[in-house]
Amino acid sequence: MTCDELKRIPLISILNYLQIPCARMNSREAWLRNPFNGGNERTASTKVDIHRNIWYSHSDGLGGNNIDFLMKFLDTENLSTVLDWADERKNILSFHQQTVLDKVPIMQHENERGYTILSVKPLGNKALTDYLTDVRKIDIEIARAYCQEIYYRTANGQTYFAVCFKNDAGGYELRNSYDKRSLLTKGITTIGNGSKDVVLFEGFTDLLSFMTLKKNAGKPYLNTNFCILNTTANLQKAYPFLERHNRITSYLDTDSSGLKSYHSLRSHFKKTHTVKNGMEELQRQDNRIKDVNDYLIFRSHKEQIHSTQSGRKLSNR
Repeated sequence: MTCDELKRIPLISILNYLQIPCARMNSREAWLRNPFNGGNERTASTKVDIHRNIWYSHSDGLGGNNIDFLMKFLDTENLSTVLDWADERKNILSFHQQTVLDKVPIMQHENERGYTILSVKPLGNKALTDYLTDVRKIDIEIARAYCQEIYYRTANGQTYFAVCFKNDAGGYELRNSYDKRSLLTKGITTIGNGSKDVVLFEGFTDLLSFMTLKKNAGKPYLNTNFCILNTTANLQKAYPFLERHNRITSYLDTDSSGLKSYHSLRSHFKKTHTVKNGMEELQRQDNRIKDVNDYLIFRSHKEQIHSTQSGRKLSNR
């Protein structure tokens, strides 16, 4: 199979063959839970543009065509390996191609950006505040200090809204109950509080969760600086900011991408800075905890159970 032949196969067909499920899908796009780490994430972060037949992983900061996808999925840098793999499955992929295309309507061409930002305003939409407080267990006053709500329209006229968090490059990181994406330019976010210590996070919900945990414990949470990568692919972009500090505490996710990034961070700074992995302490509570927000939810659940049990004891007196 040639490169051109492989690129012409709909990526959705390849996903179907690999039995990688779509978290949601319509005529223009599909969203997957990260297929490169076994789908081990709460919110689908990998997007497939069905019309243009390309993909982008927001969690890894990578994207491309079918060849790029298979190189990443098969964990190889050898083009011949990918072409041989596809050639051995040529007839099967053709069958999956027809099956999938029968189900996916053809969409009209969208412009390159594909959306228009309508407004950005203070966080107040109840659907978004409930998502932060009820689902993520984040203190709403902390969220309002660092986040806003954004409304945007796609090229086909659909309007959406989400919690948004601004990065230093002028772009926005978006979250709501159903979606995770970025608008405009991807970049890191830095927050300075005049400290020589810095705490590193992968996403802004972990920053907000960290602050919530400190506030709930009656401890200060603005006595350090913060750096949020917004994707582990931005790690090297963060090095100049991190270098200005003496101590770096990392709360990167404990999935394969986060662990790989932590090892790169430690290798880069081990001779010049004190580097600590804060997730090790959180995982002592439960080794299934993947990030700071997982830990906040875990703590909230334990406290709720304790409160319920205490109430029962009092009512029995």
